[in-house]
Amino acid sequence: MVEEDSTPVIQRLTFGERARQHREAAGIEFGEADRQLGGYSGKLSKIENGIIAAKPADVEMMIQLYKLRTRQADDFRALAKDARRRSAPQRVGSSSRQYVALERAASEIRMVYNEIPGLLQTQEFAHAALSVSPMLPAGEAFGHAEARAQRSERIVHPGGPDLWIVLGMEALYREVGGSEVLRRQLERLREIADMPNVHFRVLPWSAGASPALSCPFTLLYVKPDRTLAYVESLTRPDYIKATGPHLVAFDHAYRIAAAEDESRAILEGRIVDLSQGR
Repeated sequence: MVEEDSTPVIQRLTFGERARQHREAAGIEFGEADRQLGGYSGKLSKIENGIIAAKPADVEMMIQLYKLRTRQADDFRALAKDARRRSAPQRVGSSSRQYVALERAASEIRMVYNEIPGLLQTQEFAHAALSVSPMLPAGEAFGHAEARAQRSERIVHPGGPDLWIVLGMEALYREVGGSEVLRRQLERLREIADMPNVHFRVLPWSAGASPALSCPFTLLYVKPDRTLAYVESLTRPDYIKATGPHLVAFDHAYRIAAAEDESRAILEGRIVDLSQGR
């Protein structure tokens, strides 16, 4: 599901990978290239990891330093130009903007959490969660919750990307915003679980330990050859390109979780309990 305004993120990642390939082909060590590029230490790392777009002067410096031929140089400039194109604005924190764009560009999303992740939240549930965030001014919680719900509707639908969801049992019990808010959130989760492109499983208490639940994450498949793990702490997100351990952890969590039919039954039972005030 690649949308037009998400392209720059993909292009930044592609350009960064191309820049790294050219540097290594030229036999130039990272530290030397970073010094030659100038500006500040670590600038090249941000370019090669797709965090920032290279400015025209940076591109010309790399072309000269890596001794690119005419056709290579022209392709490199064109890719850099695409990577600098502005994305449509998103009402999210600055640390989350790249994630939102990557999420919109993903063809497949796999997530394992011990709480309801933002992509699956209703507006009222999101508002209750964001209202207690120490990183967000209280007056901004409503607007961000509204944007989060709109983002969910835009991505989570039967024609959207493939979604693989594993939730710890505790996610179905934490009454964020109260029992009624949680009930309506779980009803929305039931709608999501019934979509043809969604694989939904619950990790029951009896499943035992799951490494993934100790450090929840999202796997984003943004290109056939590009998978990123997104891990968010209280103050900052991390994007991890070496996703091997995360893939293993997700597969383990999915394997030990209840089967999809059983998981839907667990979810339905929890909705009934909340409806009856239990």
